[in-house]
This record gives sequence, structure tokens and C-alpha cells, in this order.
Amino acid sequence: MRNLKVKIANLEDDLRALAEQINHSSWGTENDVDDYSKESLETYLKKEDTIFIACYLEEAGEQVLAGISSGRIEQKPYNCEKWLYIDEVDACSDHRRKGAGTAMINEMLKLAKDNDCEEVWLAAESDNHEARKFYESLDPHEIDEVVSYTFELE
Repeated sequence: MRNLKVKIANLEDDLRALAEQINHSSWGTENDVDDYSKESLETYLKKEDTIFIACYLEEAGEQVLAGISSGRIEQKPYNCEKWLYIDEVDACSDHRRKGAGTAMINEMLKLAKDNDCEEVWLAAESDNHEARKFYESLDPHEIDEVVSYTFELE
């Protein structure tokens, strides 16, 4: 992979700078990236078993944000089996097809193994053909048809 560095964020990092990098990156209309703040990242990272990854690409001696990914380790209420749920894998629109997505997924898979997870689960909207093609290229064990339901709360 091309000069990529994957960084697992933690509370000791400069989260204000990370939020600014995320907010000033180009995401494209198909990405669901809202504004980040130091406080929102702190709140997320304070929760047990959460993972937030930033992927950087070295360009002209500088590290430029190429993507972000988040997830959390869950435990089933029976058999104590752990699994990793990957919530987001977002590559900046101007850095796609440079390996950032693969690097972030590989780091997530490594973290799942290191944490004794039984499996990793992620989903993509049925009309997000680019993401689905990418995930399928990573040779998943299984591809399920899933129907997702969203409930708006007033």
C-alpha cells in the first residue's frame, strides 16, 4: 500500500485537530459524514470498546487525512461471544482507490482478532454499489441479504 499510516485514536490524542481534519476533508455526497468536534470524539472514545481509526496518506512530506472508520466490540448475551461491528468506513473522495479503505478494514480485522472476537459485521446500503463492490473485493466469508429498519424519534 502507498505510504499509508493507520492511527487508532485515543483520548490522549489532539482530538480538536482530528475533528478539524475530518471537517475540512472532501467526503462526497454519498458519504454520511457530519461535523465532528473534540467533544463528540471524546464522548465516543469514552465509551467502552469503541474504536475510531484515522488513515493518513503521505503526500509531499505531509500526512493528509485519507479516511476514517469507527466501530465497537459487542458481546452477545449468550455464550459470551464477542464480535466487532464496523459502523463506518469512509474514504475521502479525493483519496479513493489509494488503499485507505483496505488499510482501515485490515486494522479493524486485526483489532477483532486481538480482542478475541468470533466475527466482524458490517453493512452497506443496497444502493451503495461502490461500497458493496469494495467490501466484496475483500473476500468476505459470507454476504447476507439484510433488511434494515430506521425509526425516527421525536
